[in-house]
Amino acid sequence: MDREAFTKIYEAQFRFVWNVCLTLLRNPADTEDAVQETFWRLLRQEDAPETAEHIRAWLTVTARNVCRDELRRFRRKELSLDAAADAAALPPEIDETLAAVRSLPEKYRLPIYLFYYEELSTAQIAAALQRRESTVRSDLRRGREKLRQMLGGDRNEI
Repeated sequence: MDREAFTKIYEAQFRFVWNVCLTLLRNPADTEDAVQETFWRLLRQEDAPETAEHIRAWLTVTARNVCRDELRRFRRKELSLDAAADAAALPPEIDETLAAVRSLPEKYRLPIYLFYYEELSTAQIAAALQRRESTVRSDLRRGREKLRQMLGGDRNEI
């Protein structure tokens, strides 16, 4: 991939990849590393995705895989992920709802974030996460219910 094409992708997708990684890792320092690794893998990619939709899907899958690798490293070190997440200070621009989304179990966290904050369709999320669309819809429904419980909301609010 040439430098100019990479720079355009980086500038257009940095915020998206940052938020995907922060949603999964919940730690700004680890997020920086994961974002860097994700874009490094894109730069080394010989057959880079061509369309904007394919680039975004590729970045989503790659960022998720990088974050999962990072979480596995944490587990091998026998470090409590909950303790690490509690110790990590979230940036001040994160509102209460986004903080609650980021505290959901991993299974629901990324689909909820991609659907509500990045406004991806369930079909796009399913393709990016390599899941069936019906599974994504179920995860969204269950994730919303968990958010409702966490935020103390009424059933009709979300």
